[in-house]
Amino acid sequence: MKGKRMRMISPIQFEFLLNMAEFPTIDSGISSGASDDLDYPPISKQKRKILSKQIKWRKVDQTPVSEAPDGESGYQSETSPINLIDGDSEANSLPRNYSEVVAGNGKSDDQSPSTSSPRTYSAVVAGAAQRGNGLLRSNSTKGDQDQITKTIPLTTISRMDILGDSICLYYEKVTQAEGTLFRKLRLRDALYYRIAHYFPVCGLYIVGSSLNGFGNDKSDMDLCLMITNQELDQKTDAINVLRTVEYLVSSIPNLQSCQLIEAKVPILRILFKDGLTVDLNANNSVAIRNTHLLCYYAFSDWRVRPLVSIVKEWAKRCNINDASKASFTSYSLVLMVIHFLQCGLENPVLPSLQDKYPEVFDSRVDVRTLNVSVPLDPPVQIGNPDIPLGQLLIGFFRYYAVVYNYERNVISVRLGRLVERSELMSRNRVQWSPICIEEPFTLLNTAHSIFDVNVFNAIRAKFQEAYDILSQTYDIEKLLEVEPYRSPYAFQPSSSQS
Repeated sequence: MKGKRMRMISPIQFEFLLNMAEFPTIDSGISSGASDDLDYPPISKQKRKILSKQIKWRKVDQTPVSEAPDGESGYQSETSPINLIDGDSEANSLPRNYSEVVAGNGKSDDQSPSTSSPRTYSAVVAGAAQRGNGLLRSNSTKGDQDQITKTIPLTTISRMDILGDSICLYYEKVTQAEGTLFRKLRLRDALYYRIAHYFPVCGLYIVGSSLNGFGNDKSDMDLCLMITNQELDQKTDAINVLRTVEYLVSSIPNLQSCQLIEAKVPILRILFKDGLTVDLNANNSVAIRNTHLLCYYAFSDWRVRPLVSIVKEWAKRCNINDASKASFTSYSLVLMVIHFLQCGLENPVLPSLQDKYPEVFDSRVDVRTLNVSVPLDPPVQIGNPDIPLGQLLIGFFRYYAVVYNYERNVISVRLGRLVERSELMSRNRVQWSPICIEEPFTLLNTAHSIFDVNVFNAIRAKFQEAYDILSQTYDIEKLLEVEPYRSPYAFQPSSSQS
């Protein structure tokens, strides 16, 4: 930092680095996934037009693609998993945004507008009156099930179409653009080259919403610095590593400030003058694993990303998406949406990927071999392809307002089924709270920040309010005009953008 001398810690002071044989030596270019040359020429206008045509909303073909090399190269771009969509229904049209650009190592200018894509969602929701398999399922009483599994009246079909289209319009408006992704990729490369001189076998991974498919254009970039395959003491070793990184990046020209935040998982928050914020952690490998997992969920069905997008924005407007205010994290909200698509419908939309592909999503797999561009084999079997997006959103809010049994059950994306607390409680009694959301790899409760029953009841009331608004108006504008919840643990609305 300017005006402040910092003592750089020698690698010999880190005991876990003394025996580097335990961390297999691999080529640093592959290890980091970094580009060999940061000075790529800008993409030509003609090439950009060709790429724009390739990434329109369209059905994904089943033509095999060349596999990316093993290693973490898949974590330096948001290449969407290919061949995840089963069947040839129009409902399987998949927005692939920037995946083909990245796969082809193309670059775009930071100011280039995101591709404008024609919407085909109306074809997905058209004819909903003839569908009979899009029924919600209750995990509570028979009376709840009878009430929640009613078919949509004919008079609401057109309103349901409008609701679905408005959700998609919102998603297209806020989703992460190609230029934003490439800015993050170049910045990641710049940071890697600063750090790799000191930690020569390190890997620097993009994690979180920037890569898992659920990010928006204002999302911060989360990075995970892996310097060893051994566990680090997050209270001592990780903090020392981050202090060293703070020194190493302090001379970057575009740097505005650095702040070391000593939390349960300490992070180095790096703010750049162009407004981009980077949160960097040390050796938190679970962040890489859950990014890998969520990316496959995000691209398994076209409805998942728009649904998550509107739920996250609603939670932000309600001021219930900030763990520091005893409410949800964005990660917990994503897991709640996936759980609903697994367990909240008569015919589930999503399976448990960890159950169907245990060898791919095994917590013992070396994180350097994870690659989001490798298709799952066989492709994911998607259920309930005809249920409209608007109906899924309404069903989501009703499920968590009146159907889901918080006292008895645990939200487990890992198992993909309803799980009672008694089945998992013995693992870690301290972690459980009014709502239990199991982390797919650590098996801890991602909603442990919701420890106050009064706050939990207020949050649950927000789900009921959202259901009432949508079921009466079918209008997401009214949904997003809700009064924010005034948390007793903070007085200002959440400003989280991720």
